Amino acid sequence: MKDVIFSMEQAAMERWRQGDPMGWAEISADEVSYIDPGRTAPIIGRDDYRAFLKGLEGQIHYGYSEFIDPQIEIVGDAAVLSYNYRSRPEATSPHQTLWNTSEVYFRQGGQWRIVHTHWSLVRHKRPEQVEVPVPVPLADTTYEGVLGEIMARESMAMNRWRQGDPWGFIEISAPHITYFDTGTPQRINGRDALSAEYAKREGKIFYDVMDFVDPRVHAQGDLAVLVYRFFSTQLNADGSALSRTPWNCTEVFARIGGQWAIIHTHWSFIRGERIDE
Repeated sequence: MKDVIFSMEQAAMERWRQGDPMGWAEISADEVSYIDPGRTAPIIGRDDYRAFLKGLEGQIHYGYSEFIDPQIEIVGDAAVLSYNYRSRPEATSPHQTLWNTSEVYFRQGGQWRIVHTHWSLVRHKRPEQVEVPVPVPLADTTYEGVLGEIMARESMAMNRWRQGDPWGFIEISAPHITYFDTGTPQRINGRDALSAEYAKREGKIFYDVMDFVDPRVHAQGDLAVLVYRFFSTQLNADGSALSRTPWNCTEVFARIGGQWAIIHTHWSFIRGERIDE
């Protein structure tokens, strides 16, 4: 099964780098959600995704690509594929672009289909300014079912994170978690390695308000992918906003021993900009 999934990914990418993006639409599910650095909101649904890709036809060409350390975890009829990706104009070119990539596949009607994609630049920075459209709920929001179960765990861990305590996320992560964020030079593999990274951040991250924007879940069997935008906000003494940081987040959970545990995380800045090194 892993070979089938990866061969689908490679074939779509080969078409992409030669100016034909429609291979991605062909292997995506009707309910697909899509995040990339150029967008301020996810694309939801294959019709809108197809229209987006159609606008890119003939515009993207590069001569060399490399999948770096691709890893696939199968959970029943669902799978998460993650890898770093290198693109160059030509194989010998010193100019390259490095990417973090997360793909969630579900098997539907006997065929593997992408239900969620998250692309971000490796080691990217927050833009100086960005306008992010957000829905404004006019009543209290209650999350139910799988979304409610997962959001309860995510929000408890996030509340600890915003007070300088990253260990809530470690406690709800599986031993084999894989992880991307804005500053990691490559994917982090395993809870021990992630714990070492988070130890550097303990007591250093603080903000006053956390806003989960339009969280949604794709679930199949014992795997669920949580997708949301997030605002971390610091306040002035008078309660007004001092600064606000906009994020994209993908959390892939698997039900292990009756509990939802994170098996893959991908954080990126909304409209994150490349860091030239």
